[in-house]
Amino acid sequence: MKKTSRTELNKYKILPFNLYNEAGEVILKAGDVLTVGKLLQLKAYENIYRDTASNEDAIMENEKTTLSKKEATPSKTIKELINDDFDYDNINLTEYKTPINKFAKIDYKEQIKMKAYLTKTIELLNRTSIKEAFPKLANLSDIITKNVIPKFTEIEHYSELRLLGEYEVCHPINVAIMAGMIAKKMDFENEFISDIILSGILHDIGKYRIKNAFNSQLSSTTEADEIKKHTIIGYNILKNELNLPEHICNVALQHHEHNDGTGYPHGISSDWISVESQIINVCNSYDNFAFNKTGNAIKNNRDVLRLMLSIGTKRFSAEILYTFAHMFSYNDTMNFSDMASYSA
Repeated sequence: MKKTSRTELNKYKILPFNLYNEAGEVILKAGDVLTVGKLLQLKAYENIYRDTASNEDAIMENEKTTLSKKEATPSKTIKELINDDFDYDNINLTEYKTPINKFAKIDYKEQIKMKAYLTKTIELLNRTSIKEAFPKLANLSDIITKNVIPKFTEIEHYSELRLLGEYEVCHPINVAIMAGMIAKKMDFENEFISDIILSGILHDIGKYRIKNAFNSQLSSTTEADEIKKHTIIGYNILKNELNLPEHICNVALQHHEHNDGTGYPHGISSDWISVESQIINVCNSYDNFAFNKTGNAIKNNRDVLRLMLSIGTKRFSAEILYTFAHMFSYNDTMNFSDMASYSA
């Protein structure tokens, strides 16, 4: 193996060799398409190494060597190593029980696979570290970009997009999908769309460092104040542990800032909030309302839109709020409780 750099890798669309971290573990394989998400994934590694040989036999031998190193690692059991090495295309659909949105334009198998893949990634994150889990999160972002966003022209109702099930799993995916759709509607470039989808996946990453942050009902002021720290914690994770670009880190920091300056953590307003954060704010608020996280009596998409429009520009950017509202039919009155099916 020899050391390489992200600058060198930028010239490839498809990797002709394996890439490794400092421990000799494969982080990307020969034949992988170098998407924006995968290039961002590499920012998590201080040093990157590549194969020196170009022939297939040498690559396979290096993979065998890497596997032997993994098996010899004392900090993980064989079962954990197997669990860590899961692949999106080989997700077992029968092992993950989850409600399916029977009205979605997203194929039911794709719904299950996205939720199962993120569930396994969260388990990996809780068991190891954000650096171990980030490649999976970046890959999920790529999957949404490739498989969901192209359905943009088919969607009339938001009920045709929303994933149903456990909040911790569905919320990041729903926010990422909505953000990608808004960016598409606003004619942002493909790189911006890819980055905003990744930002949606990562916007609540700080909550994994706070006990019960996803399940809390905010029963006390102290508890609410503790959970508000997830914005600063999330920013520090993305900036200092993963070395991600500032515009992605800022989304974790600013997605609870309000247009009128009443949000947190810094109470900034209007143009001081990045456009990416303004988009995620709208999407995050929508999904929290839809999950009844705020105590409002929400039944369907129209209820959510009515509530968001009543809040208006006090919290949201006018351009982004009305772009979002006009994307989907206001007559989307399908109750969320009626969308779910457990049969494939």
